[in-house]
Amino acid sequence: MSRMQTLGLSSTPQPTDNLFKRLFWPSIETQYDVDLLGQQGFYVCTAVGGVSFLLLLFLGMPFVGMLTAAVYFLAACGVRERSIAASALAFALYLTGFAGGMVHGGGGNPFVGLVITMLLFSNLRATVLARRWSKQPDDETEFHPSDRSSTSVLDRLSNQLPPKIWPRGKFAFFPLVGLYLLLAVVGLMMTKRIPQPPQQPVMIERLDTRP
Repeated sequence: MSRMQTLGLSSTPQPTDNLFKRLFWPSIETQYDVDLLGQQGFYVCTAVGGVSFLLLLFLGMPFVGMLTAAVYFLAACGVRERSIAASALAFALYLTGFAGGMVHGGGGNPFVGLVITMLLFSNLRATVLARRWSKQPDDETEFHPSDRSSTSVLDRLSNQLPPKIWPRGKFAFFPLVGLYLLLAVVGLMMTKRIPQPPQQPVMIERLDTRP
C-alpha cells in the first residue's frame, strides 16, 4: 500500500502547469511535479531515440541506428532517475547533430529539429529543478516515488524499468556516448573529404537577330 493511500490521499494529484508550459518551461511546486517531469523526460528521450533509429535504418545505417537508440534510451532511464549528466548529454548530443546537419545541409526539417532541441533543453532544466527539489525534506502528505502508477504498459515502462536499468546501465551509457561522439567525428571528417563535383560552366548561346 502506498504512503498516500495510508494517509487517506488516494486521489491522483494534478500537475501544476498545463501541457504546453510543462513541455517547454516547466515549474515545480510539488513532489508530483518532480515525478511528472521525470516521466515526461523519459518519453522525450525515448521518442528521440526511436525516431532516430527508424531514420538511420531507412538510410542504411542499422548499427548507428541501434547505437543511437541505446544511447537515448539509457539517457531516458537516467533522466527518469534525475541524472543531470544523462539529461545534459542527451541535449548536447542532439544539439551537436542538429547543428552539424544544418551546417552541411543534411539536418532535415529545421523546425522539427528546433522543437526537439527545445524539448531536450527544457528536459535538462526540469531535471536540474527536480534534483534541487528532491533535496528538500520529505513531506509525508505529498507524492512519493513509491506511489508511481503501474497500471498501464506505459506506466510500467516509465516507472518500473528505469530504477532497475539505470544503476547498472549508467556504466554502459557513458562509454556508448563516447563511441557515438567518435562515430560522429569520423562521419564529419569523411563528409569533408568527399570531393565536390566541379561545376560546369554555363554556356549561353547568342541569338542571331540579323535578318
